[in-house]
Amino acid sequence: MDKQRLAALLQESQVPDTQNLKAATAELQKNYYSHPESLLLLVEIVATHQDVNIRQLAAVQAARLAIKHWEKIPKEQKPAVRQHLVQATMNEQTPRARHANSRLVAAIAAIDMEEGEWPDLVPALFTLSSSSEVGQREVGSYIIFSLLEENPTAFADDIDKLLDLFAHTLRDPQSADVRINSMMSIGAMLLMFEPLEEEESVSKLQSLIPSMVDVLKDAVQAGDDEKTGQAFEVFQQFLAYESALLGRYLKDLVQFMIDLAANKQAEDDVRAQALAFLAQTVRYRRMKIQGMKDMGQELTQKSLLILTEIDDDEDDDDMGPARSALALLDQLASDLPPRQVIVPLLEALPKFATSTEPGFRKAGILALGTVVEGAPDFIASQVKAIMPLAITLLNDPDVGVRHTALIGLARLADDIAEELTPFNEPIMTALVKNLQAAMAPTGDEKLDKKNIEIIRSVCLALDSMSDGLDAEFMKQNAGDLVSNIGALIGHNDFKVKVAASGAIGAIAECLGEDFKPYFEQTMHALGAYLTIKESEEDLSLRSGVCDSVGRIATAVGAQAFQPYVVDLMRSSEEALKLDNSRLRESSFILWSSLAKVYEKEFAHFLPGVFLGLFDSLKLEEEEIKLTLSEEEKAIVGTNDEVITGGKRVKVKNTEENDEDWMDEEDEDDYEDFGVSVEALEKEVAIEILGDIINYACGAAEITQYLEKTVECVSPLAEHPYEGCRKAAISTLWRSYARVWQLMEQETGSSWEPGLPLKQAPTVTLTKLGEIVYKATLALWLEESDRSVVTEINRNVAATLKACGPAILAQEEFMREIVTTITSLITRSHPCQQDLGDDDEEQEVEGTSEYDWLVIDTALDVVIGLAIALGPGFAELWKIFEKPILTFASSEAENIERSTAVGVIAECASNMEAAVTPHTEKLMKLLLKRLGDPDLETKSNAAYAVGQLIYNSTDSTTYLPHYNTILQKLEPMLQMQEARIKDNAAGCLSRMIMAHPEQIPLGEVLPAMVGLLPLKDDYEENSPVYECIQKLYAANEPTIQQLTPKLIPVFEAVLSPPSEQLDDETREVVRKTVFMLYNANQGLFSANPNILKLAGIV
Repeated sequence: MDKQRLAALLQESQVPDTQNLKAATAELQKNYYSHPESLLLLVEIVATHQDVNIRQLAAVQAARLAIKHWEKIPKEQKPAVRQHLVQATMNEQTPRARHANSRLVAAIAAIDMEEGEWPDLVPALFTLSSSSEVGQREVGSYIIFSLLEENPTAFADDIDKLLDLFAHTLRDPQSADVRINSMMSIGAMLLMFEPLEEEESVSKLQSLIPSMVDVLKDAVQAGDDEKTGQAFEVFQQFLAYESALLGRYLKDLVQFMIDLAANKQAEDDVRAQALAFLAQTVRYRRMKIQGMKDMGQELTQKSLLILTEIDDDEDDDDMGPARSALALLDQLASDLPPRQVIVPLLEALPKFATSTEPGFRKAGILALGTVVEGAPDFIASQVKAIMPLAITLLNDPDVGVRHTALIGLARLADDIAEELTPFNEPIMTALVKNLQAAMAPTGDEKLDKKNIEIIRSVCLALDSMSDGLDAEFMKQNAGDLVSNIGALIGHNDFKVKVAASGAIGAIAECLGEDFKPYFEQTMHALGAYLTIKESEEDLSLRSGVCDSVGRIATAVGAQAFQPYVVDLMRSSEEALKLDNSRLRESSFILWSSLAKVYEKEFAHFLPGVFLGLFDSLKLEEEEIKLTLSEEEKAIVGTNDEVITGGKRVKVKNTEENDEDWMDEEDEDDYEDFGVSVEALEKEVAIEILGDIINYACGAAEITQYLEKTVECVSPLAEHPYEGCRKAAISTLWRSYARVWQLMEQETGSSWEPGLPLKQAPTVTLTKLGEIVYKATLALWLEESDRSVVTEINRNVAATLKACGPAILAQEEFMREIVTTITSLITRSHPCQQDLGDDDEEQEVEGTSEYDWLVIDTALDVVIGLAIALGPGFAELWKIFEKPILTFASSEAENIERSTAVGVIAECASNMEAAVTPHTEKLMKLLLKRLGDPDLETKSNAAYAVGQLIYNSTDSTTYLPHYNTILQKLEPMLQMQEARIKDNAAGCLSRMIMAHPEQIPLGEVLPAMVGLLPLKDDYEENSPVYECIQKLYAANEPTIQQLTPKLIPVFEAVLSPPSEQLDDETREVVRKTVFMLYNANQGLFSANPNILKLAGIV
């Protein structure tokens, strides 16, 4: 084997000539890399070749081949090879080549140490790293780092000795290389620490952190970008392990990073990296950050100031300080309580929004739009104060501010659209004004570009506001809006076309059937884009139009849309073959919309629909495409694949031009960076499968497609991407609920609460239930992602309420539900802990809305259990009672009290008389909550008191409190918010039904009837009209006197909307009307329509 020829081939692999590269690569593979001798030749080239590039290339390739060939080298040759290699590394003067050599040493050493060979290496490395010669220290410290990275256990017996060494080398007075090598070594060895077992070593490690901060400071001051990035990366590595490794230094580190980020004298890239570290810290150490006094507030305030630096011309892909500050604000809002983030932000907002500096005005509205996703409930509660400022900024004289305000408005509307309804008119006026201004011709190229952004942003804002646009308001403005937005569908800029089609879909969605006058012309305008496919822009536009058409179909309904269905389905099935994942997703979403519109009439299309969705779930994700040059392929040692992370990864030629991984306008792509497009497509496909099964499948289709669906979806419940896990669990539970619904329709029977089961489920349901609960249990107890746990909670709760106790018949599932829910409502579940701190007690005051959502949905599972088990739930109440009462007694958080009191009410209702033993304890708490300053809690307390009295048989405990309760209810009858009137009426009705003799009916009934008909909480109509019927049946005189007032009420509730009354209550009202009509027909002379509504005539 010819060393000179090998060196020449390496040389050729660096020449940018495709034909020569391919030939050189093929010869290297065939004649050299497949033979063990090539490893020795490469080491010889490393040691002797004159060209540093060839030496480096040889070292890199030798390191890759070591794992394949080193063990085949004769044992007697190895000592000389090792010595030769170490000496070559010592002699190497070029840092990058020296580093490559060090990695080769580490690769060979890792293999040797597994076999108990090369025992003198580690002692020699300690000696080198402590040498008085700076060059030797640099070599020794980098080999230590390389070996730790290759095989950390090589130093398992020398951890303390390493830490002692680093205590000196981190402060090396002569070499920044030694200092950063030592810091990177610490990052590589973090996985070896067990804080609970090695307290002394952990303490030593913590003592090095100030020196590590100094290494970062030195790199920043020296302007060394590479070392700065390496130092930041080490601090990021700490976040992946137990928080005890940073210990008390975490707060100092966070303070250092935010001060560095806020320092305008520092380089932008350095500041951005500091902010990125802080965002990761907030994500993975949220409990620790919450516990640092005023830290959340300081991070918020300084991020706001950094955000003022945002530039109109800043590239959306450029993560400079301003955009990094925005990302930190997003993380803060998601992971910290609103009082630590949203409160200080809203306190600063008026000053920012009215500043004379455009940067401050932009920062204020951008920050607001960014944090709303993390705290929608809190932001919604402040909308009256926020929106006047936002509307002023929409009309700002600065075009950049207006553009930013439009972006902020769209983001607000994404999460709190309904709360923006009262501001429809000034918002719409501002949107139209911006649109008109942006469409005016200018001779300024820069302004023209900004105007296009304004036009798109107006359309996106309209799109986002669809759920908050008042239908009557939209009817008045629909003509102008459809005309103006419709004209944009023919705009020259394809992104404007996409945005305009989205806005048209939103307008249609809001108008519903009132969109029909504009339907034909809109479909004609959009239809031209449903078959285009010549370019990536065409496919993006086709995707956006497809989404819009699905919304239009939902608006106008089945009959009006019928002429377009066949062509649309043909177009959507063709779209699956155009190699565009986003377009395939749009086709899937269209199918979902059409399935909801046509339900079982969609069955004709199901074969193609299921085929397309199943094919999507089969997409291969292991073959990750890389773009490598011929030189890189020569280095990695194979022509069409590399091995990385234990997986074979396909290599893609540079000649194939891929679309950029992130469209600058697609924020979702950015948020999902690191998730394959195949995984994102699977997430959508799984969700749509759930929709198709629920809306379009009857018993025959279930028989045909369910088994295959479950077979495809079940494994994805353990997918690495949390979106797939959520979608898979949801679709499995929804499928179970659909099959149950079909069984009940077929048998004509409904489930009854309690165990053992009173109705046996079918064999199919039993088998499906087993698959569903096993998939759920595989995730639920140990899942660390909050959104996945929340989704599981939602589905379990919904299914228990809809399908009853059948799935609980599995003893294992019942036990695991109780265990998991208990851990969630006591905040001890892995998803509620800082990363690595699963066993640590983490209690802080307050909670982020995302964190509370986990608990809130877990409490909904408790309600689901109560509904499914009925009186049998009383045994489980003993388990859940303490944490629920703790929430109900919370003085810090209104949401905790209001939610827990609502849970108590639902549990009391479903336990029925089994709640009796708990009457005294619950009544004491609920009486206090009736006087709660929070209106939602007060309202729920009224509901809960009524349920407790109505269901408990312990009248000796609750009757003495009747007068107190009536006194507390009286002022509620005048309150407008939080459904208080309705819940007070329900409470009075239940109290009357339980003990009419204890109520001064002559005073109470006129006040109660004066509240009717109920406007907000229709559920309380049930006790109200049951109570009224019983009073009539008992010939109670006051109710007889109130009949003239009640007849219009009866007419109102029997009229639309139908959801005012459930079927049982509607029958109660109908019977009451019938009874009154039989007694005195003259009572209805002024209200003849009620007789038709009641079915009397």
